[in-house]
Amino acid sequence: MTLRSPWVWLRYGRRQIYPWMTLALAGWQWVVECGIDRDRAAIRWMATLAKIDGAKLTAFLNDLIW
Repeated sequence: MTLRSPWVWLRYGRRQIYPWMTLALAGWQWVVECGIDRDRAAIRWMATLAKIDGAKLTAFLNDLIW
């Protein structure tokens, strides 16, 4: 295992977690913010939700169930 390997795995993990973390943070901001910041959080939440691949998520959940 080279020194570069952990960085590759961290980058891969960050790319896999990024949409979910953004979705959680924007959802929280949507609840607690008010005014224009609340509108921005709502737009950010909806845009992030559109980026998540629904087919992969459905296939993953189907594998978990069966």
